[in-house]
Amino acid sequence: MRLSDREMRCIAALGRCMLPEGMELPGGDKAGVAARMQEQTSYLSPRVTTRLRWIVRLWDLTPLVSQHRRRFGDLAPDDQAEWLESGYRSRSAIRRLQVAALKQLVFLAWASVPEVEDALGYDYRCRRDDEVHGTTRVTLPGLGPADAGEEPADYFRPGPAFTTGAVPERLRGIREFTPRGDTALETESWPELGDGAHADCDVVVVGSGAGGATVAATLAEAGLSAIVVEEGAHVTTENDFVGPPFERFQRFCRDNATTQAWGVPPIPMPIGKVVGGTTVVNCGTCFRVPSPVLDRWSSEFRVADLDRGALDGHFEAIEDALNVRPVPWNLLGPNGTAAYKGSAALGYSGGPLLRCITDCHGCGQCIFGSPTNAKQAMHISYLPRAWRAGARIYSRCRVERVIVEDDRARGVEVALLDESGHMRGTMHVRANNVVVSAGTVHSPLLLRASGIDDPSGQTGRNLRIHPATGVGGFFEGTDPYWKGTLQSYYVDEFFDSHGLMFEATTTVPGIGAGSVPGIGVQAMTELAGFKNLATLGFSLADTSTGRVRRLPSGEALVTYRLNDADTRRISFGLVTAAEILLAAGAARVYPGLPGVESISAREDLAQLRERPLKPGQLRLTAFHPMGTVRMGADPATSVVDGYGHHHQVDGLWVADASTFPTCVGVNPQLTIMAFARRTAERIAALA
Repeated sequence: MRLSDREMRCIAALGRCMLPEGMELPGGDKAGVAARMQEQTSYLSPRVTTRLRWIVRLWDLTPLVSQHRRRFGDLAPDDQAEWLESGYRSRSAIRRLQVAALKQLVFLAWASVPEVEDALGYDYRCRRDDEVHGTTRVTLPGLGPADAGEEPADYFRPGPAFTTGAVPERLRGIREFTPRGDTALETESWPELGDGAHADCDVVVVGSGAGGATVAATLAEAGLSAIVVEEGAHVTTENDFVGPPFERFQRFCRDNATTQAWGVPPIPMPIGKVVGGTTVVNCGTCFRVPSPVLDRWSSEFRVADLDRGALDGHFEAIEDALNVRPVPWNLLGPNGTAAYKGSAALGYSGGPLLRCITDCHGCGQCIFGSPTNAKQAMHISYLPRAWRAGARIYSRCRVERVIVEDDRARGVEVALLDESGHMRGTMHVRANNVVVSAGTVHSPLLLRASGIDDPSGQTGRNLRIHPATGVGGFFEGTDPYWKGTLQSYYVDEFFDSHGLMFEATTTVPGIGAGSVPGIGVQAMTELAGFKNLATLGFSLADTSTGRVRRLPSGEALVTYRLNDADTRRISFGLVTAAEILLAAGAARVYPGLPGVESISAREDLAQLRERPLKPGQLRLTAFHPMGTVRMGADPATSVVDGYGHHHQVDGLWVADASTFPTCVGVNPQLTIMAFARRTAERIAALA
């Protein structure tokens, strides 16, 4: 599916208006934004390309109902600029959202052009050794690795993350790396798996992310035969982890990273769809579940065996297997250093994030597929373990339903997909146990599609998304702020009081270009200093809830309502993030709110503190959905028990974040894996 000439004309006009020529950087015309977007449709799914075309078409038509009476692409250049600016500044939330969506599309296409990357100074060089990773194109010579100096004595300042057990004492002092283990992995897919094929095993696992991979490795190493069924493809550093960051991210995510939680505001919620699941496209940050969360799950939902001692063994085994350790000071990079300096100056608690890393180079590309295999995602850690122990891994295989006979799960029905995602046949996998680890969005959909009874009515409900946003700050200096570990330093001062966890997250041009203030000359001026942009993000332990439903087409419909209490806490988070960056020496910060372009002094934060925010004014993202197949002791109020076993169907288990009764409040990967290991051990004991 290609863009039409009229659509290309509209996109070209948007590129000229949003990214004008005559500045320090190539403009939209010179960069060929429309042609670049046409190239991108070659790897976008037909469904996503259709959505892109409708967004462009609707914008092209909007001036027809104004005094212009012409399509946007046919207006004079000055009228195009005026119409676009009026939309950007509009009081109408719908018009602002429309322009914001177009801005993201145009800016991300622009930032992926090699000439623009060169002009911005993005050369794919890594902090530890100044070597190029993640691209095959020729880049300019580097300046050599930067000297980070000695690690400061207050690099770690204990706060709630430590006192609640989310950061264990045993890992605080570790800095060295251990050698990487065997990462070899072979998967099977169509046409090797032929139409009408059958397979038998003790346990079939649906999904290969943090939950599914852990279950498979634990069971295979316990001597059970296991098959992992993954809808996505098997991707590797050798063949796939190269090229513009956002284009890689789109290729590795479901619906090319366009999954949304619909509400006010609509919230992007990217989900991985490759062998290894979302662990391939996350930052590899590893907190343990905080003790107050466990206490609540135990008391309110009566989940058994949740004392910290019972779980510590699971956490320690996973931390050792994944080489979990704090980000070394020399890999922190300017972005993480800004978070450290600002929080230390204000006396806020914080420390280096714990991440599953081996031989990290500080390339800042973790969420686009680590180009050095430093991040220990499931496709190079637990899945190879499962495979070496005899498990079979099926890729490009979509589970259509769980087979239930006499109130017991007996296997799954699988659709075989080709490289384009088209169905080429079906097969059946028979098993004594079925473990659903398809994630918070798709696990409930699969249960519903399989006709699984749920008297509680909770399947698909109780969605938490751990909403996230952040603040950008411009600093002085020559060292690019994206050069270093992508997610590096946390500030937990307000974790207990407000449910906020701040995390420094580097923004490379291919992802963050669209986040700068304004359009036109203002945006180009800001982009000229993009290499000096630091970002401090934060996530909220939300009390707001949402729901996952299955549309007649089979697609997921995710809805979410942000409540007033969470909106106020996010507002507090924006002020705090801005305060930290200003305390670190930022010349100005911008919170990304309508009418508040930038703040240049801490005294100016009053305009944020005193301004009541509405949900529709916020620009949020969600990376950690959870809760839609929640666990508990009572079948009247929960779907599975505390070990993930379905209340109504024997031999059916769920092992992913969908089982969490509430928001964990921290990055959930380690908690998902610990609970999955717990589930697998229960299955093995009953086998």
